[in-house]
Amino acid sequence: MSALNQDYGPSLSWIAVDWGTSNLRVWAMDDNANILGSVESPLGMNAIAGDPKLSFEAVLIDLIDAWLAKDMVGLPVVICGMAGAKQGWLEAPYCDVPARPADLAQGAAKPDVRDPRISVFILPGLCQRGDPDVMRGEETQLVGFMAAHPGFAGWVCLPGTHSKWARISGGEITTFRTYMSGEVFALLSQHSILQHSVDDGWDDAAFADAVRAAQTQPTAFLHRLFGVRAAALVAPAGTTVASGASVLSGTVIGTEIADVLGLLQPNENIALIGAGKLASLYQAALAVHGHKATPQDGATITLSGLARARTTLVPTSKEN
Repeated sequence: MSALNQDYGPSLSWIAVDWGTSNLRVWAMDDNANILGSVESPLGMNAIAGDPKLSFEAVLIDLIDAWLAKDMVGLPVVICGMAGAKQGWLEAPYCDVPARPADLAQGAAKPDVRDPRISVFILPGLCQRGDPDVMRGEETQLVGFMAAHPGFAGWVCLPGTHSKWARISGGEITTFRTYMSGEVFALLSQHSILQHSVDDGWDDAAFADAVRAAQTQPTAFLHRLFGVRAAALVAPAGTTVASGASVLSGTVIGTEIADVLGLLQPNENIALIGAGKLASLYQAALAVHGHKATPQDGATITLSGLARARTTLVPTSKEN
């Protein structure tokens, strides 16, 4: 949905922004967190940081200028994601876990802006010191998830190139873990000897078997990777070989999930935030171990998290 040239008048009460590495999404919001309109752009953090002619404020204003009345002053703009990175608009220092939603909102950075019509708040990411880890953007999805599931206790999975798993308990994010599963799969399937054994074929049963094996034989990970290649080389002529992509994916994702299952406490649950094929693979892998996790839409969850942050930030913006 695009509404680049729409004037929402007095209905517009704030603007929500998810500023990623490669693109950004912007939503015009009313007082009840209803979406009035939205727009997307490929000008993520990397594009702006790599072009001295671009600036974060200019890119944002170009997208929302038609939404802003000429006499408007200090409309709240709440941003999550990479705008708060060192290479972003203004660094928003990480918030340490354990953290509650209010901790994240109160840690927002407030950049100086030239346009008096807006007041910008950039939410911080999360960091973990003991078992070093960081995230930016996913914490807002976690806050949105917590708003919809206030009594949830367990681990929330956010699949991606670098998948995030966060433990939620007692209304706070207590710990989290990042897994380079997506990147490892891409590297192995495209830039290793396994590229000769991975094609577009798929086998659900082979994927499930690989997920099971990843838990029962956790120390055999490297050996099982070579097995993806060897299986095709030693198979008798005319026999069917399990899909290399299925076995590799099941091995990598299964190893990730096996690690988290080892941390799962009695009476804790698992939830899944995401969409598309990748989220479906995680759903299937969890089902192999008897865990039902229906993927929840990431954009909806993100907006919910931004809306919750806004309820903390808006009184502050009015005081200032």
